Order: sequence, then C-alpha cells, then structure tokens
Amino acid sequence: MTAPTPGDAVALDPAASRGPAPEQPGARRGGTLHVLRDAAYDHLDPQRSYTLQSLAIGHLLFRTLTMFREDGRGGRVLVGDLAETPGRDVDGDGRTWEFTLKRGVRYEDGREVTAADVAYGIARSFAPEISDGPTHLRNWLSENGSYEGPYAEGAGGSDTPAPSGPAGDTHGFPHEVPGLEVPDPYTLVLRFREPHPDLPFAVSQPVTAPVPRDADTGADYDRAPVATGPYRIEEHVPGKRLALVRNPHWDAATDPVRHDHPDRVEVEMGLEAGEQNLRVRADAGDDSRAVAENNAPSSVAAELIADPALADRLRRDPTPLVWYLAVNTARVTDVDVRRAVALAVDKAGFRDTMGADQGVLVHTLLPSATIGHRDYPDPYPGGEHGDPEAAAALLGGARPRLRLLSREGEYFTAPAKVLATSLERAGFEIELVEIDRPSHNAVLKTRGHEYDLYLMGMAADWPGASTLLGMFDGRTIGESGNDNFVYLDDRGVNAEIARLGRLPANESAAPWAALDERLQRDHVPMVPLFSYLHVALAGSRVRGVFTSSFLGTPVYYNAYVEEGS
Repeated sequence: MTAPTPGDAVALDPAASRGPAPEQPGARRGGTLHVLRDAAYDHLDPQRSYTLQSLAIGHLLFRTLTMFREDGRGGRVLVGDLAETPGRDVDGDGRTWEFTLKRGVRYEDGREVTAADVAYGIARSFAPEISDGPTHLRNWLSENGSYEGPYAEGAGGSDTPAPSGPAGDTHGFPHEVPGLEVPDPYTLVLRFREPHPDLPFAVSQPVTAPVPRDADTGADYDRAPVATGPYRIEEHVPGKRLALVRNPHWDAATDPVRHDHPDRVEVEMGLEAGEQNLRVRADAGDDSRAVAENNAPSSVAAELIADPALADRLRRDPTPLVWYLAVNTARVTDVDVRRAVALAVDKAGFRDTMGADQGVLVHTLLPSATIGHRDYPDPYPGGEHGDPEAAAALLGGARPRLRLLSREGEYFTAPAKVLATSLERAGFEIELVEIDRPSHNAVLKTRGHEYDLYLMGMAADWPGASTLLGMFDGRTIGESGNDNFVYLDDRGVNAEIARLGRLPANESAAPWAALDERLQRDHVPMVPLFSYLHVALAGSRVRGVFTSSFLGTPVYYNAYVEEGS
C-alpha cells in the first residue's frame, strides 16, 4: 500500500514542513485587515468547524497535524503543520500511522502543545454534544470499537478497552479512543482495521487541532477557543463582530504555511453580499483594507466584471464548491420519486437566484477538479430549467408531499423557492421550512429528522474522490453528526466504498468515477445543481488574499495591508 500520491500533492521532504512559510514579496507587517461577511460563523470550535469560511478563519487560529499550503495560483502541497512531516505509514499498508510533533508549538497562554492535547481534540470529535464537524477520522477509528467522547461518564464511556502496548500511558488525560495511542508527549500513533492511505489528508481537518482539557467548556468552547495559530480571539460577538490580534506565543519558525502580517483581523458580520462588494468597490476608509468574503450577487457581479478599473482587485475564480439538493433516502424511499426530483429541478433558476449566474450547471456528484471525476452522460436530462412533464410521467399521477429545509435569509430562501416551484410544476406538494444557519447542519445530520430535501453547498475535504463519495457509506450512520446526511444504506454501495478505500490513489480514480455514475443512476442520493465561480472584491490596499483551490472561499494566511491613509 502506498501513501497518498507523492510529488506535488504531499511534501515527502521533511524540510518542506519546517517554518517559516515562504516569504510573500512586498509583504509588510502592521495595519488591520477587515473582512466583511454575511452572518455568524457556524462554529469556531475547531472540532465543530466544517463550513468553508469557518475553516478559512480557522487557519489563523488553529494548527492541525497537517495542512495544505497553497500558492494562490492553483498549486498546493500537504505539509506537516503540528507534525514534523505529513505522517509515517509505519508498516507500508496504510493501517498504522505515526506523527511526531514539533517542539515549541505553543498555545496563546504560552503552554506547549503536547500529543495528549491533540489526542484530546480528536476525542472531542466523538462527543455527541459537539458532533457536527468532520467525521472521516472518527469513523475510521470507530472501526476498532465504540467510544462516546470525553464527556461521557467515566471520562471516556467506551465499552471497548483502551489499546494495549505503549498506549498505556496517555500522557495527560485518560482516553479510550479506539486505535489512538500516545506513547510519549510528542508522538501519536493511529491504528486502523482497514487501510486508510488518505489519512495524511484527513488529519489536515480541524478535528486534530489541540485542545487543552482544562480549557474545554463543551458546547460553549465555540465562543473563545484557545489559539495555536498566529492570531487569538480578542473579542467575539456572534453575528456581529470578531476581532483577532496576534498570538504572542506563535513561532513562525515552526509554521510552514502561515504569516502574521496584519496587527489585527477584524470581521464585520451581518452584511449582505451585495453590500459587502459595493462598500469595497467604493474603497473608502477602512474598506480600502477590506475583503468582501461572500460571492457578489448577479447584478453586482456584472457591474464589477464590467469595470476595468477593478480588474486588479476582483477575484473571479473557479471553485470546487458545488450546490446539491440532498434527498433523505430514509424518508423518500421510492427511487423513482427521487429520479423525478432530479428531472424536475430548475438548476439554472436556482443558480441565477443565488446570484451566481456565471456558475456552471453540473450533473456529476464529483466536482470536475476531483481526482476520479468523469463527465458521464446525465441520467436525468431535464435541461437547464427541468422537465416537469417527464418528472410527472415518472410519478404516474402520484403527488408526493415533501418537506424542503432551507437556511433562513433571502440568500437561501429565494433559490429554495425556485426549486419548490419547479417541483410543484411536476406534481409534488412542497412545504418549505426555514431554520437558523447555526442549527441547519446539526439538525440534518441527526438521524430521524423530519425533512425530505435540503440544500448543501459542498467541496471535497481534499482532492480525492473518497472524501465525497465515502459519505454514502451506510455503515457510518449514527444517531448524530452524520456525514451521510442522506442516510443511504445500501449493502452493495457500502461494500464498494470499503473496497475502493483500500486502493492506492494511483489505482482508484476510475473505480470512484464508476461509483459516482452508479450512485446517480441507481440511488439518486443528491441532485448536483451547479459549481460556483467566486466573484468578489478586495480593497485597494489588500494583498495576499486568494480563493482557495479546494475550499472555494478566500483564505488569509498570506494577507497583508499596504500603508496609506
């Protein structure tokens, strides 16, 4: 078994994982970077962070075992972040991985990060109370046995004994995470029953951010998590503002990715995307040092694109972010009803109402930039605006009643209404239900919820196909925190996902593409709608901000602001 694809994808030379990060030509220290965004972050607790913009701001606050370093021109490489390297495949079979932590990585209070802190962060991701973050690592470790997280009775609550051998000393807290060993203060070992060659990618997610156990406040940790990155939280008023200042104990010599160029980063929330971009266009005062984080709506985007004076400040970037209409297969059990949904939806109307009329309509589950993507023929060729007659014929006179869940706010509800109208034209009866944004993902990831359809904007957690298609493995479904939020549980699909997950990256692309087509043809767990083009402005004094090639949103670890009044 080989590790992930070498070369440009993973830094095999340990020198690439040492700090400091590559110098940014012309960068200066000082000033305040302003970020304008539409609403509160879903979560700042690293173990719960799973939305793209939460991950982006999290780069400044938290360090993880590994991290992708991007150059802003589409190039990216996985490096060791907390770890000295992107991991060692101990036996060469993808089942046992070892990570050695760098010395001298510190929290904002000056304490050194230890392997036990990283293990505790991973343990938190198992807790049902905070289970809305990434689940790849949790699911893979759960192959070894069950665990309910560190808040369960008995400081572990597992019905499985702790791993034997060197893990007997947990160096900091009594954990029973199955397969996780802490042999000394700077070493973690992760053991799996099945091969997981993608593990170095999975541990780049913030579930591996360290958390000091004595600072953990459970669900309230969201408000003021303890920083290990170049910035710490000075003030956080959810939905209104977030102020970051430099972390005095962050050491650039240990960090191969991040910089701390601005003195401060101030996030202003509650601004519609159009207002953000028009303010930055005017370039007055602090807005000359501001970034519009959200995609400009169609009318504003057209103005920005047409103005040649804005060319140097305009981000107009393809992204891997795809919007899907997810179908709860545990409630919508008739596959012909799901096929009728796919035939009826007005993809172009949805895209245009979201203000993304330059986005590309899609029909494959995998985004085009994913390893394993293949542009197979659309099994439901309803055209740009849907085919209500073909969908009605498939329904055969039935009028299914479906509940469509939407995040609250016009940005989400307006396009949801477009989809509801297109489904109603085909004979569906649709009830549109609104929910606050922070609750949305937690609700739909809880088994047994009462919604049939819901809109999800998703990008692959890393460039491989497993990160998206692996979510359809029914064996991972639990009571809460489900990545398989469509609740598909098909024995054949489960077996194929397990088989493909054991393959080396250089052998798995074509089989993943075949599974993509099979899922859409036979199961229709989601209807792909469109792929985003990110169109937004930065102020004239902002430099170093770019759209991440795999998050599809602006990232700030190279950002700086130029001098001037």
